[in-house]
Amino acid sequence: MGAGVAVLGFAIGGLLAEQGFLSFFSQWLAQPALSLPDATSLPKLLGAGPMWLVVGTAFLIGLLLWFLPKPSPEPETWPWVQTGLILGALGTFVWVAGAPFGWHWGLSMTGPSRTLLGLLVDQASYPMTWGAYMLLGVPLGSWLSARSKGTARWQVPEAPELARRFCGGLLMGFGGTVAGGCNIGNALTGLSVLSLNSLVATVCILLGLALGVRAQELYR
Repeated sequence: MGAGVAVLGFAIGGLLAEQGFLSFFSQWLAQPALSLPDATSLPKLLGAGPMWLVVGTAFLIGLLLWFLPKPSPEPETWPWVQTGLILGALGTFVWVAGAPFGWHWGLSMTGPSRTLLGLLVDQASYPMTWGAYMLLGVPLGSWLSARSKGTARWQVPEAPELARRFCGGLLMGFGGTVAGGCNIGNALTGLSVLSLNSLVATVCILLGLALGVRAQELYR
């Protein structure tokens, strides 16, 4: 139930940032402080071919993985290498499967979440999209995976924890709308096409995550 409350907050936060009373604030934040109309991707900004950037990035990541401490395997979870390969294959499949139906954004959660909630408010402004159908399959797939592992169970957190998750979802929905995508849309999908906006957003997401964890440790 806690995850469901967070998802509800995520959708509400995104809808408020796009069409609600927070839209003026998100529009103000979205005003460009630095305009680079001809450099929407890393290859255009650096004047290098995409293949060289992919090879160079893969080499640097390989070095980091070689020298950084290896994470300890956790029970009942997939190894990170297997998870990464599956996510990469899934992201490619979404690009290919969604394109014939007019969906050109790959894996995305923020926009489809707004669509599903917007359908309850104004169906004319929020028509059903392929991405929204995809999003409906996420909890089903999660449940099937948990059921296969024997970890599926109904859990109801205490009221303070539910409130914390709802507020976290609100912030994530608002931030995902302002940034043009959440960690899925930017870090998994946007970076796969070497988007400059997604690179900036992903770096800021990581910085915000580090600050949030640190603040939680200080005030716990």
